[in-house]
Amino acid sequence: MKNFMQTWYDRVVLLAAPLAAFAFLTSLALPAAAAGTLEKVKESGKLTLGYRADTRPFAFSDGGKPAGFSVALCQNVADAVKAELKLPALAVEFVPLTATDRFEAVQQGRVDLSCGIDTPTLERRALVDFSIPIFFAGTGALLRSDADRRLRDALENRPDISQPVWRAAPGVFSANVVFAAVGGTTIEKSLIDGLRARRITVTVARVPDYAAGVQMVLDRRAAALFGDRPVLLDAAKRGPAGELMVLERSFTREPLALAMRRGDDAFRLLVDRSLSRLFRSPDIGPLYTTHFGTPDPGVLQFFQSVALPD
Repeated sequence: MKNFMQTWYDRVVLLAAPLAAFAFLTSLALPAAAAGTLEKVKESGKLTLGYRADTRPFAFSDGGKPAGFSVALCQNVADAVKAELKLPALAVEFVPLTATDRFEAVQQGRVDLSCGIDTPTLERRALVDFSIPIFFAGTGALLRSDADRRLRDALENRPDISQPVWRAAPGVFSANVVFAAVGGTTIEKSLIDGLRARRITVTVARVPDYAAGVQMVLDRRAAALFGDRPVLLDAAKRGPAGELMVLERSFTREPLALAMRRGDDAFRLLVDRSLSRLFRSPDIGPLYTTHFGTPDPGVLQFFQSVALPD
């Protein structure tokens, strides 16, 4: 019996040793994977913020330094993180992102917060979480100032919803007409879907960023660039004098927000608290003015309405 029990014990020990080692190694890996953003930041001593360098005045590179309205909001969040963790010397790093990799960067933990102009959608909510809205923007169209008048009229007109869009302008839209949009954005998708639904046959060119789309319009390789209207207005203002214009019409109206990793309630609460307090404060008016010009009462009311009470 003693020999049998000893043999049985030895076998259990031999089997258990690898399992224990595996469990130990797994336990070492779990905290890094499961840790929340604040824990990760505290351990690493660094908060990493992503931004798109091509979406001025929201986020852009100013001589290699991140700047813009969304960047300023994220800097406000960074201050809140420092206060929460009691780490006033916490390092804050900005990492440039593109329209196509920004959500992947958030998912993979390469950035803790995406400081751009992201539109929350149900599809995107399956990938990342979003802050309270930071802006309410519309899709606009940028054209050359000397664009075909029929094209401008067709784009400006708001047709009867029961009729095909731009029906009053036969021949203006054809496969020879090119519209540009930044790839990987909701604007690209809504443009393609809208044209398909109305059976309008044009070529939609996917561009990597706004600068490339603006250049296509200037070079007459695209009839129009569709994008966030504030970004287009800024591009037209900074472009060659008198050569670019932005239509008055907004084709869609969409809220914009900051993106972060899914399921991190503590960090999302901190982000929303930081934004809400800023939006309720007197500082939001001057901050908005710096990047967009003097706000009208409706703009300030928007910030008051989306700010959550403490």
